[in-house]
Amino acid sequence: MKTNGNKIFLIFTLFYLYFIMALFESSRGNFIPFFLEEFHINNTEMSLILSLNTVGCVIGSFLGGQFCEKFGHKFVYIIGSVISTIAVLIAPFTSNVFILGLFNLIFGIGRSSISVAVDSMVPVISIGFESILMNITHFMYGFGSFTGQSAYGKLLSIDIPWRTIYLYLGIFFIVSVILTLFIKTPNIHVIISDTTIKKEELYKEPIVYMFVLAVTFALISETVINTWFISYVRSTYSLNPASAAKYASIFFLMFALGRLLGGFIVNKIGSVKGLKIFLFLGAACLFTGLQFKQNGLMLIALSGFFISISFPTIMVIVNSIFKQNSSFAIGLIVTLSNILYVVIFNITGALNDLLGSYKAFYAAPLSVAGCLAMLILITNKINKKNTI
Repeated sequence: MKTNGNKIFLIFTLFYLYFIMALFESSRGNFIPFFLEEFHINNTEMSLILSLNTVGCVIGSFLGGQFCEKFGHKFVYIIGSVISTIAVLIAPFTSNVFILGLFNLIFGIGRSSISVAVDSMVPVISIGFESILMNITHFMYGFGSFTGQSAYGKLLSIDIPWRTIYLYLGIFFIVSVILTLFIKTPNIHVIISDTTIKKEELYKEPIVYMFVLAVTFALISETVINTWFISYVRSTYSLNPASAAKYASIFFLMFALGRLLGGFIVNKIGSVKGLKIFLFLGAACLFTGLQFKQNGLMLIALSGFFISISFPTIMVIVNSIFKQNSSFAIGLIVTLSNILYVVIFNITGALNDLLGSYKAFYAAPLSVAGCLAMLILITNKINKKNTI
């Protein structure tokens, strides 16, 4: 970067991109009851439709990793923003399940390509405090989710149609396209050394697939709460939309605070050790909260603080291991994780119909525990290789 001003503008743009992506995606928890009623579908069918977002993520994360190395990060930011904006502008005109699935698919392509570019660039512009800036960047996602949950609950309670809310969101995304046109990204040079793992060798590296499982569990734990928490609260305890949104808002507030403060904590005690502690506490909150039922809803909401750093911290660890091919490695891991995630997420939707919202919600703490288990296996494998 030539000037600090360029770097500050770049960081601001990355923050903004994550914030608006969360604004859009956090709407799903509030809008799902309306989708179910208006389009006459059940939870299983809803999961299938929403999983098209993840199919888009598979496409976007794979292409994003490839395009970052071929055409540069700025190109990916621009293309990702344009694609995401197109999806958001389609959303207000949803008249059937086909269009509902279509805009979710398109948005997945755009947002995941942006995510790969951000997650592979942040460590480059924050050498020495990678965990801090990575988690603050992802904090903007948590902050956007909290802002969205609070706003949507209030807007829906005064009978503002969900289509109108989507229309307003389109303005934020048009601004994102303009911002990405003016950013200046640093040149990332790949230095080949004897210890560099070649791209083709990544497909045969066992640690890659351990990371795939870890990321999958991290995604599932976040998405189960993001998607089904309000539905679980309303259907199990018969709370009204505003009361249910209150608990979801607290979860996303804690989620945002976790990413804001968690980066400093893991940077102090180490990314791996810090993440293990956070995952353990997150699983404990979720399991205990479910046991206490309605009295435990606040514990489930508080779990957001601990599970918040899972994905960004895993990305920092991936960057530290696959330094020379970080964009490709992240793209590969996220792509494979999203494929596996689609399958598991659809199972959670079916479980809501078969077992009920309460029992199906156990998928959240089990996923956090699964992520912790994979992290332990990864660190044991890495310690044996003496690569970290």
